[in-house]
Amino acid sequence: MRNIISAPLTLPRAHLDPIISQQDMLAVLSLAIRRPLCSEVIAILMDEEQRGIGLLSFDEPHSPGSLVHHLIGLCSTAAIASSVILASVRPNELSHNNDAADLRYMQQQCAHAGITLREWFVVSRGAIRCVRSE
Repeated sequence: MRNIISAPLTLPRAHLDPIISQQDMLAVLSLAIRRPLCSEVIAILMDEEQRGIGLLSFDEPHSPGSLVHHLIGLCSTAAIASSVILASVRPNELSHNNDAADLRYMQQQCAHAGITLREWFVVSRGAIRCVRSE
């Protein structure tokens, strides 16, 4: 099966270029996704001007609550982190029934901490989905 996320041709430079489009987001995320795909979460931390200040990879927690609290903790270590982009790598499944509700919950928790959750992507074998709240 071919890889749908491959090395990017152009890439926003850390601390210099804003990460604006979904193409920019996926280009940066592609740098940290392990191959072959395994369950993990990738987070891009950004400053107020939407420039990347951190790219982190960690094991996928068992619940959205664990994920968002881990994420808020990571953002608090970078004093200038004001927003984040997430990618959950799920090699064998593209969606869960409660993804939209989980997104709303994580956005609310991040907002209470002064952080904006800009996008949440789910990456699986053969597909990428941007989770949207309904």
